[in-house]
Amino acid sequence: LVGVGFRLKHWHATSDRRQVRDAIRRVVLDLTPLILILVFILVPSISAFIFRSWSCEEYPVSHSEDSRRYVRFLKLDANVQCDTTQHARIKILAAFLLILWPAGSLILFTSLLFLCYTALRTKMPTALTRATTFLHKEYKERWCWWDALDLLRKIVLVGVVVVVPEERSFLRFVAATLLCSVFVVVLAVVRPYKRI
Repeated sequence: LVGVGFRLKHWHATSDRRQVRDAIRRVVLDLTPLILILVFILVPSISAFIFRSWSCEEYPVSHSEDSRRYVRFLKLDANVQCDTTQHARIKILAAFLLILWPAGSLILFTSLLFLCYTALRTKMPTALTRATTFLHKEYKERWCWWDALDLLRKIVLVGVVVVVPEERSFLRFVAATLLCSVFVVVLAVVRPYKRI
């Protein structure tokens, strides 16, 4: 952050457009590692929060022995009744946020790794490969995109655990276990890490 502050001070002092563009580029590259680490850490928890927009809980409203009637409310906000127009608006917003945050993060990581792939394979580092070191330094060059795959696994795992209702907890357990088992088998076969 000190380097960013220094670059911003230098940027403010200069009047040449090319120097300003270069200073902005350097600031963005300086901030990239921090931003990538924060995104990587926050994607699962924020994704879980977004997925909870589809998670409802049933409450009994009539206890007569002839017919039991239930009403479903959103787990995040018990003031929102599920399957209403208000809930539909929340789900539309949540779908937009799913595209923006988890899918956007996955696209960002994949795009950055795609742009770094040639430089990593040829072992000719660029400013971008240095800025994105967090994403690929632990992996063999061939598997430099592994963090993007791991992020996809986390997003799907969070989605399965949150979206599958608690009444079907066994299905939730089986799906999560199956996903993790497949990932571990692929990890053992592929061995993407430089050091094992």
